[in-house]
Amino acid sequence: MIPSRTIHILGLGSIGSFIAHSLRSLPNAPPVTLLAHRKGLYDELVASGGKLGLRVKEDGPLQQSDGFDAEFLGDPVSSDPIHNLIVAVKASATVAALGPIRHRLGPQSTVCLFQNGLGQLDDLNSRIFTDPATRPAYMFGIMRHGVYLRSSVEAILSGTSGTAAIGVVGNQGPSFTPSQPRYLLETLLRSPALRCESFDWADLYRMQLLKLASNCVLNPLTALLDVRNGCIDESADLLPLQRSLLTEISAVYQNLPELDDLPIDREQFSVPALEAVLRDTVEKTAQNSSSMREDMRKGRATEIEFINGWIMRRGRELGISCDANATVTQLVLAKSRLGINAAK
Repeated sequence: MIPSRTIHILGLGSIGSFIAHSLRSLPNAPPVTLLAHRKGLYDELVASGGKLGLRVKEDGPLQQSDGFDAEFLGDPVSSDPIHNLIVAVKASATVAALGPIRHRLGPQSTVCLFQNGLGQLDDLNSRIFTDPATRPAYMFGIMRHGVYLRSSVEAILSGTSGTAAIGVVGNQGPSFTPSQPRYLLETLLRSPALRCESFDWADLYRMQLLKLASNCVLNPLTALLDVRNGCIDESADLLPLQRSLLTEISAVYQNLPELDDLPIDREQFSVPALEAVLRDTVEKTAQNSSSMREDMRKGRATEIEFINGWIMRRGRELGISCDANATVTQLVLAKSRLGINAAK
């Protein structure tokens, strides 16, 4: 089968919309198909004439990209194979979101996950792609741009200094060949707006772990206190809890068996090193509102089970107590469910 140049995008929130706009703005742009789970969103995309808008800052000029195709993932569902898929839904929604297109993905496909947290691949492999011989190739993307939606077809980029990191996941199934993800990888790297840099798996996984450590502190605390990122450094009362969370995270990271075969210095995951990463993140994103805080405010489910929840699960496997991470996880879950029920 000749691989298709079409890139499908699943998850049309701020990140998915920004990636879609960036790809269609390229010279010799690839075909891009937007996959919509909601009929209302699909209708809005069609009504826009296959256009998405992006502004750099609130008062920036509107930049429009066009030529998008759109598919509604309702009845009937297409059976056309998908060769290149970018997934930008919340980590907690990954399995459910891929369900309607499972039959269109296989060893000929590349799936790139632009998401927070860890544990998604374990879920996908145990619940969707259970046969290692027929799994797609996996990539991960780490987005460092500040972007949010003004409407379903217009995104706001907070500035032009953000970057993205992408790479191919290591230790993939028997059907994997290194050339398989090359087209999607190279297309993402071409975008001047995305400012992607490619990393090998060891470096990308190290970045994921460091970002997760900061998210394990920033996301739940800003969501529970309903404050912007910078506020968590304004109260000395929060420091003991931050130290407890990072101490548990450090213990889990230092004992991860998957690091045994990777050239990663475990001292990068000491408590002082993780605290330095957290302080740097807080300083750089002080005015930002975390995604978990925004989910909580809008009555949406959070990604807590793929952030602090992942630390808890790995801690149990390794015999490491993670009481602080368990506590904030349960508090976020309780507050989130109260907000979702109140919104109904």
